[in-house]
Amino acid sequence: MRVDWILFVARRHFRTRRREKGHAAALLSVTGLSVGVMTLVAVLAVMNGFQLNTIESILEVNSYHLRLEPGPSAQMPAQLRDRLAALPGVTTVLPFVEVQSLGRGVFGEPQAVMLRGVPWNATELDPGLAEHLQLTRGSFDVSGVDSVVLGAELARALGVGVGDQVSFLSLSGGELDMRRPREAALRVTGLFRTGFLDYDRGWGFISLDAAADVFEVDDRPIWGIKLGDRFADRRVGAQVTALVNEYGVDGEVISWREYNRSIFGALRVEKLMMSFLIGLIFVVVGANIFQALRRSVLERSEEIAVLKALGAPPHSVQLVFIIEGLMIGLGGGLIGMAAGLALSVNINEVFAFAEVGVNAVADLLAIILWPLGIHVGADFTIFSPTYFYIMEVPSHVFFWEAAGIFLFALLSAGLAALAASTRITRIRPAEVLRYQ
Repeated sequence: MRVDWILFVARRHFRTRRREKGHAAALLSVTGLSVGVMTLVAVLAVMNGFQLNTIESILEVNSYHLRLEPGPSAQMPAQLRDRLAALPGVTTVLPFVEVQSLGRGVFGEPQAVMLRGVPWNATELDPGLAEHLQLTRGSFDVSGVDSVVLGAELARALGVGVGDQVSFLSLSGGELDMRRPREAALRVTGLFRTGFLDYDRGWGFISLDAAADVFEVDDRPIWGIKLGDRFADRRVGAQVTALVNEYGVDGEVISWREYNRSIFGALRVEKLMMSFLIGLIFVVVGANIFQALRRSVLERSEEIAVLKALGAPPHSVQLVFIIEGLMIGLGGGLIGMAAGLALSVNINEVFAFAEVGVNAVADLLAIILWPLGIHVGADFTIFSPTYFYIMEVPSHVFFWEAAGIFLFALLSAGLAALAASTRITRIRPAEVLRYQ
């Protein structure tokens, strides 16, 4: 089967302007497909940005890639830590403890605070932690047993700043006696932000010595292990388990997948549902392409009859319209992909431009309505800090997602063309050309 004439006829059909309605339908199909691709690429890029920020904050600040949690009677030898740090792929091994507490500052109600006890040089031992803890005031100084570094939002809720004291009531420890709770006054040495409200609003860092001496936490810390590649957690986790068994230590190795299963599962479902809902655009566009090509088949029935009378196989003629549909999918996919990537990269600039435009219209309305005594509200901000805990909109495009969106757009157009072209096999040249 020769393909050159098929491509020629398909290209001629696609580019023809003799029938304005058919051309308008094809143009609308390309436009609809490109809008769908652009929307899906941009929305998934923004979702990826937010979700990656959340995941990175959780892994770098809280859960680590692997956690070695000691049993009730476990004793962790110092040699084990050195052996763990020497494993291929391991970048950080950091001991820590956690103290549930209530903090009380200058004013306001007591706030629930998770105090994490870490070595005094934790930011040197764990560069990832130092990168995600952006200090807004003071320094990460937990060298003293009376020092604490608080989240910036927590400090604001407590009404304290660097140099002020905060009273903490311990809710955990070795043996808690609620009739005589442990209470300690710690001096704030620094304030941090992670961009994750749960940590900025409810976390603080103290030293391991403070956790042991002040809050009487036992001396069996959890060991947080970070990897160069977090997806190597299963391989490295097996090696950590082997080392733990070799030293006869009663401990459990938990990966980040297990520890954060609920929240990561929720993020995955959220992304799938959003992709499904926006993907319905392709169903609508596919229906539009189907109707456009179905009408094209009816309008070109004489041409189809001539081709079949000249000996063209029905499936070859059908392939002409399938290629025409694929050309619509290719054009719409490429235009939509380019627009979606441009929008994803410049999403903050687009929002800033929209804010300028809305505020310009509001200012104009204020001038017009001022003589009437009508006052227009304050400046418009899409992501106001009053309602959103973000400084800018993050975005991240995964190549495999973008490729999948493009292929799905191409597939929807191809399937619509295939369904529309099935009528060609039922066209009989003798009946169509009898009266021509």
